[in-house]
Amino acid sequence: MFCRSRLRTSCLPVAIVLLVLTGFISSSYSQVPKKPAPANGSDTPTTTETPQITSESIQKRIDQIKNIKDLTEDNQKKAGDFYSQALANLKKTEELKGNTARYEEDAKNAMQRLEQVKQQIDNLNKLPAASFDHMQDLPKLQQTLVEEEANLEQFKQQQSNWDEQITGRVNRQKEILTRIAEIDNKVSDLDKQLALPAPADEPAVVTDARKTELKTRISLLKTEKPALRSELNSYEAEEAVGYPRVRQDFLKLQTQKQSEKVEALKKQIAKRRNIESEMRVQEARDEVFATNPLLQPLAEKNQQYAEAIQALNHKIQSADQKYSQTSKILDELKKQFTQTKEKETSIGLTGPIGLLLRNQQSSLPDIETRKLSIEKRAKEIDEVHLRLFELDDEWSEFPSAETVTDNIIKDSKRKLSDIEKANLKSIVEETLGKQKEYLDTLIRSNNAYFNKLMDLDVAETQLVKQTEEYADYIQERVFWIKSSPPISFAEAKQIPNSLSWLLSPTHWKQLLEAIQQDIITNPIIYVTGIFCFMSLLYLAYNVRQQLRIINKEIIRSSFRKFGITARVAFLTLFIAIVWPGFIWFFAWRLGSGLETPPFVKAVDSSLRQVAWLLFFWELIRQICRPLGLGESHFGWYKQTVLYVRKNIRWVIPISVPLLFVTLVLHGKEVDRTQDLLERLFFVALLVTYTIFARRVFHPRSGLFQSIMNYNQEVWYDRLKYLVYFLALAVPCGLIILSLIGFYFTAMSLFHLIFLTLWLFLGVILFRAILLRWILIHHRQLSHKLNQERLEALRKENQESSTPESNIAGITTEEENPADLTKISAQIKRLVNACMLVILLLGAFGIWGDVMPAFNRLDSFKLWSTQVQTEEEVKDADGNVTTKVTERLEPVTYLDIALALIYALFAVIATRNIPGLLEFLVLQRLPLDSSVKYATTSLARYVVALIGIFVVFNALGLGWSKLQWLATALTFGLGFGLQEIFANFVSGLILLIERPIRVGDIITVDEITGIVSRIRMRATTITNWDRKEYIVPNRDFITGKLLNWTLTDSVNRVTITVGVAYGTDTNQATDLAMKILMDHPQILEDPAPSITFESFGDSTLNLILRAYLPDLDNRLLAIHQIHTAIHEQFNAADIEIAFPQRDVHLFYGDKPVMIPPPELPGPETTENTETS
Repeated sequence: MFCRSRLRTSCLPVAIVLLVLTGFISSSYSQVPKKPAPANGSDTPTTTETPQITSESIQKRIDQIKNIKDLTEDNQKKAGDFYSQALANLKKTEELKGNTARYEEDAKNAMQRLEQVKQQIDNLNKLPAASFDHMQDLPKLQQTLVEEEANLEQFKQQQSNWDEQITGRVNRQKEILTRIAEIDNKVSDLDKQLALPAPADEPAVVTDARKTELKTRISLLKTEKPALRSELNSYEAEEAVGYPRVRQDFLKLQTQKQSEKVEALKKQIAKRRNIESEMRVQEARDEVFATNPLLQPLAEKNQQYAEAIQALNHKIQSADQKYSQTSKILDELKKQFTQTKEKETSIGLTGPIGLLLRNQQSSLPDIETRKLSIEKRAKEIDEVHLRLFELDDEWSEFPSAETVTDNIIKDSKRKLSDIEKANLKSIVEETLGKQKEYLDTLIRSNNAYFNKLMDLDVAETQLVKQTEEYADYIQERVFWIKSSPPISFAEAKQIPNSLSWLLSPTHWKQLLEAIQQDIITNPIIYVTGIFCFMSLLYLAYNVRQQLRIINKEIIRSSFRKFGITARVAFLTLFIAIVWPGFIWFFAWRLGSGLETPPFVKAVDSSLRQVAWLLFFWELIRQICRPLGLGESHFGWYKQTVLYVRKNIRWVIPISVPLLFVTLVLHGKEVDRTQDLLERLFFVALLVTYTIFARRVFHPRSGLFQSIMNYNQEVWYDRLKYLVYFLALAVPCGLIILSLIGFYFTAMSLFHLIFLTLWLFLGVILFRAILLRWILIHHRQLSHKLNQERLEALRKENQESSTPESNIAGITTEEENPADLTKISAQIKRLVNACMLVILLLGAFGIWGDVMPAFNRLDSFKLWSTQVQTEEEVKDADGNVTTKVTERLEPVTYLDIALALIYALFAVIATRNIPGLLEFLVLQRLPLDSSVKYATTSLARYVVALIGIFVVFNALGLGWSKLQWLATALTFGLGFGLQEIFANFVSGLILLIERPIRVGDIITVDEITGIVSRIRMRATTITNWDRKEYIVPNRDFITGKLLNWTLTDSVNRVTITVGVAYGTDTNQATDLAMKILMDHPQILEDPAPSITFESFGDSTLNLILRAYLPDLDNRLLAIHQIHTAIHEQFNAADIEIAFPQRDVHLFYGDKPVMIPPPELPGPETTENTETS
């Protein structure tokens, strides 16, 4: 009676819902106006009233649609999609009805299920400890272990699923309430859509399908609402009686009991293996001593197998223990990860969540050790696998008893009787039988060990992956959570407590007692340490004196020993490490105690960090010593190193104590928010560094100004403001973070920035030492070449019997010191590129752990862009088609940051890759300079275009978006800036076709000069007056130009010589030809020529035509030919005529005679001189 009543009660809501739904559907169908049938009398089904929509009726309509002939493919697809969605809605409706009944049943039977679970807990607690039959075979025990481990995994999965369900119930209840509130609105909207008239151009079939889908969706929503309410009621009923926690206890207890059972079974198997292996080894050893000498090799082989089995058993037990520990850690980590995510979802990124994440971050497993273990185990797995192959070969080649007996008889030194042979064969069969049994056991043990190693490797790999995922999850969130409240006057109440803790006599007494106890326990260590420290102080003083002497000698540019530089670098490092080493020593001794108080631990950790900071500053200070490593060896400017050293002197005594106090207070407690006093000391430390940065990096009075006084390079002037801004922005940003409550973030960033500065300092020193080595190498090579040149000149002078004084004027490099610090630009470029790669890789290694934190920027949406994606879709026939879909992709702050980083890399690549391409590739190819220049220019354009594309793609502007913009810009700018575009395209044509090349001599617009640069817009021509003539690229393509050296550098010289009338022209021609043939620059092919061209007014004109190999010595050759003609024509009495003109004067018909002037006499001359 009870069951029947309960069934009737549970079915009543469902019956009411179905009744209402049926009436609604019937009324909806009756309200839909019928559309007229098609005029052509096709088989198009008309919309009829249907009392209820079922899966069968919908499937029938789908089949009917396929037979309609006059329905377009597009409309047929639309109708089919609507009906398919309607079928899915009906299926979900039936599922929701079943869920409703199940949840109602769970709510009614909550108390009954609670009692059942409690009874199950009692039954589990009454179970005796797991025990197994000691006489059971080992294979059976192993089979039982496999079954029990499978049960354990099943129980663990049940427990994990229930834990996830419990932790997710709070969010699920919120989702249910939100969803119930949304259902009514959605039903109302769908009712309005259903009541709207169909579009005029929509076929009746499509209208029927669309409305059917709407009705099924309405039915689904109306069924979902009671299902959600029943689910919520079920949760409330279970919570009321405490069922979730009791069931959680049961599943936990069930897993614990099963785990104990598995562990007991493993111990039993291990014990059984040990007993059997020990018995097997002892038996084999006894056989070795007791057996016939002829069977000694067989017995020894059995002993080897038995001992190998015993060793494998120990390895299997060790691997099994590691596997159990790893699996346990992995399960706990997964559970912790799941709970943390649920807590974050429930309460958000709040202070307690931040504290929880920081604590969990510090307790994560060490994945580096695990990775090393995996790498080491991989080799062991390969060895075991190879051993298995070898054992399989031994098994397949296992000899028979007859073969072994025959071999023993052959090797026997005496002849055996038939009885002895029979006995021998019997013993061999027995021994071989044991050996085969041992071999079989050994193969199975190796297989077991191999499988266990594989299980351990899989578990440890999963642990590493899970740890990395969890670490990324924590890192992504912990940086964005406040670790403490913002600084305010209310927080000032913490300062007295912090001061009392810091200055507590009890704490400092603990510190002194720890040191005193360690001195009493290890007096030799302290005596040795203090002795070494005092010795280092004394040696450091002597080293400073040595450095002054050494560095004075190496300032000369002729210094050619790199070993001295290495020695000075080592001595500088030695001086810098004295005091940090002393601090490290005491930190090491404080941390060596077994039971160390918290204050002593805090001091120990602080001293270690302070030692690194002091070493950093001290190393820079010692490098910047007067005449030290930086000035004397690296070529750093004297005023610069002195300025840096001067500022480091005051920053060390301020920053080191501030950091020490900050770190001691930071170690006060682990699970707490950082107090105000600690943050104030940290802010004071950052203020110190801000002042230091302002003094050192100030553009007008700091480091850059002293550099500019020595070296007026443009990039210094451009870079100084950026460096100054970053040097101030970084500490100021950390101060702001500390003040507003992101103290953990500020401390973490401070640590990473400090490591980055160490990396930067290391790269600078390595680069400086490398350039110093290259400089010394160049000096040695130059000195060697000079010595060889001098030796060759001495030999030449001795052979020609010339006085020794003839080479006295030749100066060597030492006598005329050159500026050898200017190393080749190409080598510097290569070194700088290598240093940049090292710096980037090192920075990635330092900042790699916090990179997931920046993923949080991906959650802040700026705008959205439409992206097309392709995916492969299988149709009903199994054919794979590519479907292009569009979706909205958000553009976030992370995308902006990545775009800026890509832009920076694009600029660096555009400036450096062409130079590296030329240095590493093009110089090793047989190409002329013009080809190299064209290749590097095109490479620069390609790299720039790739960079632009990558930057725009990071912003969500792919080529599908940019191609229309590019078309519009090209069309618009083509008219507005057509001259610039024409010049740009002409520049590309010049680089590809190369009608002119860098270094060519050309004439354009009556200007002759050398092509010095070909740029994107214009080309620069340097004329013979060293003036630069800028010509737009378009003029070279559309205009005319003369290229003297395009394909052939041979050029013709034309010289006109005029001789006087009456001169023997044949003699003049022969003499001029001899002059041309004797000149070294004149080519024989084409041969020079001389022609008697014309009769001038006062000269007989001879034209000399000769060819030069190039234009390099054209002017010199013309000068030399002119000089030779003048000298040799004068020697041959050949007059080079000059223009003459006779003037005749007439007075009427009579010529006028002008008397010649009278020459002064001797007397007149005397009088003139006297006067």
